[in-house]
Amino acid sequence: MRTIYLDHQATTPMDPAVMEVMQTACTQYFANPASPHAAGVRAFREVERARSAVARFVGGARSEIYFTSGATEANNIAIKGMADRCPGGHIVTAATEHKSVLDTCAYLREKGWSVTVLPVDAQGRVTADQVAGHLRDDTVLVSVMLANNEIGTIQPIAEIGRVTRQAGVALHCDATQGVGSLAVDVTELGVDLLTFSGHKIYGPKGVGALYISNRLTDTAPLAPLMHGGGQERGLRAGTLNTAAILGLGTAVTLVEEVREQEARRLEKLRHAFLTELTAASGTPFRLNSGTGPDFLPHTLNLSLEGVDAQDLLPRLAGLAISTGSACNSSAQEPSHVLRAIGLPPEQIKGSIRLSFGRFTQESDAIDAARYLAGAALPEGARE
Repeated sequence: MRTIYLDHQATTPMDPAVMEVMQTACTQYFANPASPHAAGVRAFREVERARSAVARFVGGARSEIYFTSGATEANNIAIKGMADRCPGGHIVTAATEHKSVLDTCAYLREKGWSVTVLPVDAQGRVTADQVAGHLRDDTVLVSVMLANNEIGTIQPIAEIGRVTRQAGVALHCDATQGVGSLAVDVTELGVDLLTFSGHKIYGPKGVGALYISNRLTDTAPLAPLMHGGGQERGLRAGTLNTAAILGLGTAVTLVEEVREQEARRLEKLRHAFLTELTAASGTPFRLNSGTGPDFLPHTLNLSLEGVDAQDLLPRLAGLAISTGSACNSSAQEPSHVLRAIGLPPEQIKGSIRLSFGRFTQESDAIDAARYLAGAALPEGARE
């Protein structure tokens, strides 16, 4: 059966160009990049080329890029590493952050740190004034994501960055969902730490990047989570995953080449889907996410009236979508993001998340809308 994949916020299919680079890496650059022999040096040089590509991608220096297993690990390193500088200090974050940020902050709270979780407005946004109003003398870190993984809200990071810079407080930004559609420059954003994963931008799973400004590390290095061989300048021990790192380097290069035109194309696909769903659906629906310039162009979160999304999914075998954050789907808990923006329980119960991607065609969007509309009809009304 043909499957229409509309869950690109959970993960993306690997681009064939990325796969080709990784296959070459597995046969030609398999040596340990830390080894001093010629094969190791060749692998090391390829890794550093990928590091340079990631640095260009975020507007940083090569010495500011650290490779990790993904954004979850990178978020843990960034937040725990900064917290270690100020035992019992204060951290500010937002209610709609990814669980890898919120759960890390909750862990630190249990260990004696003070944590402020800022509420968001009905669109899922915090303001720079909110952040400014909660900074304290012992605030060591502010952590706010670039764009939300469930409703696509883009946060005013540059405005928040101006506040944190003026206060002398470090700013961490989980940019995982945003880097595929939004141009990112760490200087313009005013961030000190930035994280993202390869598998959200048509790269491989199991690899991510952590940007840490030299300004920050010149003051004091972050404490590592793991100890061992001293890789990644002592921050992240373990033999480097050369093939995945090279795949990430290729993935960010491809994103840069097509980002603006792809964002416009994805926005049109979303519009085509909504137009067809409105025409075909006998079940009213409400948008939980916005479709304007302050939201990601490929994201859509909606609720079907009177429909339990968990009951709906089994009827959509040919459509890959999500009922919330796939990173937390096994818990079967109501979305913390939708709760944070104030949606009532019934609307959350009927919510589904769709996200269009690089290989989605207009016919896919239209067929998906018709398929969803048909599956959402009451049992007696289905053909």
